[in-house]
Amino acid sequence: MKKEIINISQKRISEFLQSNKLVILMEICLVLAPTYVCLILGYQLENDFISLGGDLVLLGGPLTYLGMIITLILFWVAARIRSAGWHTFGLNQPASWIRAGLSGIGFAIFMIMVITLLQELLFLVFPIVVSPDLSRFGMLHGNLTNLIFNVVVIWITAGLIEELVWRAYLVNRLTDIFGQTRIASMIAIFCSATLFGIAHFYQGPSGMLLAGVTGLLFGVAFLIRRRNLWPLVIAHGLINMISFINMFFNGI
Repeated sequence: MKKEIINISQKRISEFLQSNKLVILMEICLVLAPTYVCLILGYQLENDFISLGGDLVLLGGPLTYLGMIITLILFWVAARIRSAGWHTFGLNQPASWIRAGLSGIGFAIFMIMVITLLQELLFLVFPIVVSPDLSRFGMLHGNLTNLIFNVVVIWITAGLIEELVWRAYLVNRLTDIFGQTRIASMIAIFCSATLFGIAHFYQGPSGMLLAGVTGLLFGVAFLIRRRNLWPLVIAHGLINMISFINMFFNGI
């Protein structure tokens, strides 16, 4: 009897946390706050990388990684309280890894074309617009060790973690607030993309705009792919890897 009462209570708590809009909003703020606070502090302190000895560096300061780790911990705790598992966030095993990989590659090619075109149009229409500030990635230029090491890291941080937080978590929770209709889903995607763009403030206004558009298209793809996250993880990782390789050969 006691076990049944406990199970019923846990179920009610889970349903409450899943449906109460104010609680969901508070949860989102709590989960994302460490990342944004640490990004801002790191930017103010000009803490852009971690020296690992010699000329090997880890791009992104310790505060950036600290915020990311705290966000992931809070994200997982909140998910477990609601009895949500990895499958809830699109990380269930795809029916075909080959198909997921090909979808990711195709989407990455599409996104590179869109970003390139948008950047050209932006500078054509607004000549005074400054290019995104990518100076923090300058240590990749001509340094093969830094390139290989940071490509591996970026697949985890940007490819997996950013998609997990800004697409899988944020779009899902915002949809819980706005509703399950198509219009509500688009509002959730737009809000997620806006927050994703803001998180790239260190790249300047044009960098935030490009990141926001990227987040918008990734959010749409997330819903089109029936919230399967793996193709987006692959696409995001490929886009960043290609960008890093370009910086290795051509600089920022």
